[in-house]
Amino acid sequence: MMEKKLALVGNPNIGKTSLFNQLTGLNQKVANFSGVTIERKSGTFSAGNQMYDLVDLPGTYSLIPKSKDEEIVARQILEESQRPDAVLVVCDASNPERNLLLFSQVADLKIPVLVALNMVDVAEERGILLDTQSLEKWLGCPVVAINARTGKGLNELKAAIEKAKIPDLQIFNPQAVFSDNSTAEIHDFAHWLSLQSGQEYQHTESETAKTDIKSLQQARETVYRYKKIKEGMAAHHIVQSRERGNEFSFDRWALHPVWGYLLMLGILIVVFEAIFKFSALPMDWIELAFGHGIALLEQALPDGILKRLLLEGILAGIQGIVIFIPQIAVLFFLIGLMEESGYMSRVMVLTDMLMKKMGLSGKAVIPLVSGVACAVPAIMSTRSMAGSRERLIAIFVTPLMSCSARLPVFTLLIGMLVPARAAFGPLSLQGLSLFGLYLTGLLGAIATAMVLNRLMPEKGRSTFVIELPPYQYPLWKNIWISVYQKSMSFVLEAGKVILAISILLWFLAGFGPGEQMETAYNQSLETSLASGMQRAEAEQIALSRRLESSYAGLAGKWVEPVLKPLGFDWKIGVALLTSFAAREVFVGTMSVLYASGSEGETEMLKTRMLQARNPDSGSPVFTGPVVLSLLVFYIFAMQCMSTLAVSYRETQSWKWPLLQLFYMSGLAYALSAMVFQLSS
Repeated sequence: MMEKKLALVGNPNIGKTSLFNQLTGLNQKVANFSGVTIERKSGTFSAGNQMYDLVDLPGTYSLIPKSKDEEIVARQILEESQRPDAVLVVCDASNPERNLLLFSQVADLKIPVLVALNMVDVAEERGILLDTQSLEKWLGCPVVAINARTGKGLNELKAAIEKAKIPDLQIFNPQAVFSDNSTAEIHDFAHWLSLQSGQEYQHTESETAKTDIKSLQQARETVYRYKKIKEGMAAHHIVQSRERGNEFSFDRWALHPVWGYLLMLGILIVVFEAIFKFSALPMDWIELAFGHGIALLEQALPDGILKRLLLEGILAGIQGIVIFIPQIAVLFFLIGLMEESGYMSRVMVLTDMLMKKMGLSGKAVIPLVSGVACAVPAIMSTRSMAGSRERLIAIFVTPLMSCSARLPVFTLLIGMLVPARAAFGPLSLQGLSLFGLYLTGLLGAIATAMVLNRLMPEKGRSTFVIELPPYQYPLWKNIWISVYQKSMSFVLEAGKVILAISILLWFLAGFGPGEQMETAYNQSLETSLASGMQRAEAEQIALSRRLESSYAGLAGKWVEPVLKPLGFDWKIGVALLTSFAAREVFVGTMSVLYASGSEGETEMLKTRMLQARNPDSGSPVFTGPVVLSLLVFYIFAMQCMSTLAVSYRETQSWKWPLLQLFYMSGLAYALSAMVFQLSS
């Protein structure tokens, strides 16, 4: 049976994602819309005897687009070649008037529609009672009251999907908006708009020539639709009562200009503490499993190049992927917890005050917050920003936010530098250190945005509009699906890069030009033994000399002079070069270079790095200043080809990604050198 295409549309933050997850479960796939890089989520489900392909479109308030996201929705609904078989419009039962604007525009297209009236429980708590039968009669299409979080009304909704019909509602009469499109009438309406926004309107002949008549027509059409919706709801007695409850009382603290920031900082400290606490045990299990598995293969397989490739290249790479899944999962779980509870929206509103002082639209908060997970989708999310100036600034500074790819690097280096002991009650020094690194990245992004705000001419400012959902208990199913999808994305996307780099590094570290590697090994071993050194120590030095003569060592030696002011040796140089593909590759690179991958232990890698000695001076390679310098470097350095690629796609120019690369690399180099020189 052929699948029917069903589009899911609605305003932002009204439970579309919850409904999508309830209908499709794990039968989902994530791709991009054709010709663009905006994420497209789709999934399948059955209703009766019919299979449906449900497409979750970005949240929008109107089919009159003002951003890239809204353009996608308009294109999917308006263009006949992409138009779905039916549209499922999700409305907020606690604010039906605002949500019905989008429905009225979809209804005018004369395609089958049905309405899911979500959050009826929230509406009831606020004293809002809706007569769904009267609403269905007025709209002329099926209307189903649901609770997408609990699944209430889901069966009724599936049954109604088969009955979706073309509405016979006549909310909008085009002739009633403008009588003759006269210039005088246009300017009267422009003056009315200026009064609504509290701005002064000057009517001049030069301005008349520049007036965007189409934009004013659309604005007046929106006002007219709202008016007719309000009249229609009153005439059909749809809203029985409207008394607000006290569910937003906590916002007096959450949105307070002082206590709100302290609360946010406290929650973020707990988040980073939890990343260490809750991921430690599963990481130990993974290390133990790999350690046993590699030990068994070491004994069972015959010696040879294929054995070394499997143990030191492939399995070391796989371990470098799997070992950090617990930390990635914990991070996304806690972010999902804040989103599901409704607190993340408060964070955006609270920090919007700071964004405005920097000259940015409040919508810049969304990519900055998302950048803690990954800069690539965060930069893509700037498409919801209407102003090009604010969007460019947001794209430029978002990579300064410490993403989840930096987390493996941070945790390894923090474990080498900071002792694992309590600092204040249940808070550990390591957790507080991790929070400090993320806070440093945020401060760097803020400072950079403030500089760009002064350097770039202002051509108008966009507005920040976000729905404040009610506080509610998290829907664990939604969080689980989000954690699963994003963790799998890390494994499949970043994992492919890590594995490929691991195998490449194994080759570069295991081979060299001619007989240089074996010659260096034999000469070093002979010299060390002749000086009376113990054989175990002599072999360790000889192995280091052997590695130094490999292709990897030669590449590291090539960049070593440039990195000397930062305290980095040639091995760190190799890791910096390879981690440009993906920051988390740093850990796998060091595992290969220090031959700890075969041990299956991250602790072994830390030990070997701390025990490493400079072959010329005999001093430790990873001193406190060196580790601190590395941490500073990874806070600010670009080190991500994917981010550069998406910056190019979003700006359609190499100017901005190249400026990002040189600015962030230069900033990282300068600050790392300063930290190393001052702390040495």
